[in-house]
Amino acid sequence: MRLFVGLDVSSFDMKVCILNGEGEKLNAFTVTNDLPGATLLKERLLHCIDDQEIDVLKIGLESTSVYSFHPSMFLHHDEDLKVFGAKVFVMNPKQIANFKKSYSDMNKTDEIDAFVIADYLRFGRNQMSVVKESQYVALQQLTRSRYQLIRMMTKEKQHFLQHLSYKCNTFSQEVDSSVFGNAMMELFLEKYSLEELAHLPLEELAAFLQEKGKNRFGDPKCVATSIQKAVRSSYRLDKVVEDSMDVILGTSIEVIRTFQKQIKEIDKAIKKLMAGLTHTLESIPGIGPVFAAGIIAEIGQIDRFDDETKVAKYAGLYWRKHQSG
Repeated sequence: MRLFVGLDVSSFDMKVCILNGEGEKLNAFTVTNDLPGATLLKERLLHCIDDQEIDVLKIGLESTSVYSFHPSMFLHHDEDLKVFGAKVFVMNPKQIANFKKSYSDMNKTDEIDAFVIADYLRFGRNQMSVVKESQYVALQQLTRSRYQLIRMMTKEKQHFLQHLSYKCNTFSQEVDSSVFGNAMMELFLEKYSLEELAHLPLEELAAFLQEKGKNRFGDPKCVATSIQKAVRSSYRLDKVVEDSMDVILGTSIEVIRTFQKQIKEIDKAIKKLMAGLTHTLESIPGIGPVFAAGIIAEIGQIDRFDDETKVAKYAGLYWRKHQSG
């Protein structure tokens, strides 16, 4: 017996349609999209296949962000369904939408969508279950969160530079040192006025930079000289405006440091997961730990693919042949 189960998933429920190998509807019902609902779905599936010899059991649902994640993982890992060789497919909604065009006179309802998904499975054009194992799902969430934090930190740094140009408009042009190094950040947190910086003894400023920079400056006196040159050539602000810029810069520095701290925490978690995964990606020139983790997270277990062409197609890196006549 061959069974094909289509699920149309929303945030609050799942429409279920079960077809046999001939396309006959055996059952259709609705369950809630939560643990009790998924458990009920499993029980009804097991009841449907009770005392039957099952050759194929495929369960399909569209990829709908977080809504499809939990039911797909629940059904994929369920031991009772594994006994019957159940395979779970999370499919691109575009595939289902294109397939549905062949049903030209069909309405658009969730129940019908569940039927279309089940019928798509029945045609057997889906050879690979794209549900990833837990460690790859965890790695994917970590790498995507890291990417989001990097984007947010970049935006915050742009915000910082914009307000730095208000306080000292020639700083970025004159000072040949990273604005976002620890020494520079500490300098801005001191909230010196431009006049105070301009008249600060050069040796004292150089010593401050060397201390906060943990002796990483090759020539701290040269950097201190360039800072004072930038300060003296910059426009002066009213005190009330300069004070407000100091508050904004200080706040921005704390936000940037928070992002940096969180990125380090995520990097530790990524490193721990990567230690348990065998791979050779970092042997490729230009591929470091970050890129390797991101690639592995998105691809998942490599044995899901028959060869490199399947990987390329999964990534969208292929060209379809168009030939006629």
